[in-house]
Amino acid sequence: MEKLIHKINNTLAQALGVAFISLFIIIILPVIPFLLIHSHFSNKQFKKDYKLFLERMNGTCFFCYNSRKSSIEFAREVIVPGLDPSVHVVFVDGRKVKYGADSQYISTMLYSIKERKGFPYLLKIQDAQVIDTSINNQFYSVMIGRKPVAPLLERINAFFISAPAISLN
Repeated sequence: MEKLIHKINNTLAQALGVAFISLFIIIILPVIPFLLIHSHFSNKQFKKDYKLFLERMNGTCFFCYNSRKSSIEFAREVIVPGLDPSVHVVFVDGRKVKYGADSQYISTMLYSIKERKGFPYLLKIQDAQVIDTSINNQFYSVMIGRKPVAPLLERINAFFISAPAISLN
């Protein structure tokens, strides 16, 4: 008798589970097209806003470094103070870009980098296009090798002044 009650309870639980899932699907199915339409128009609006951001920020330079424990202190205490005051400093903590209201646009710029060689990255907006380069190798060779910082800072400043077409995104 106890086995029969247990079997009935299991069957009832399965039936309720199937009914709940079916009801959920019936309710959510009509909403999916609206979500897809909303997503499409949101994406279209973001692209339009991103293009306006690039036009508004034309000529702006960014030094982007991340939260890697071995280099964060070196970037903050040695490199950032040596940068021109007009250079915008962007900190990337994991996957979060910390740059205020424009973080989503900076994030898009960083995710659009085709040649991922590692942080830090130098970005410059020129003619509504993002020009980027990685200074990872030289940055770490200066940091670890205790080499002079001046050549690294010269390379950074040369990139921002001349903006060579390394990668157009």
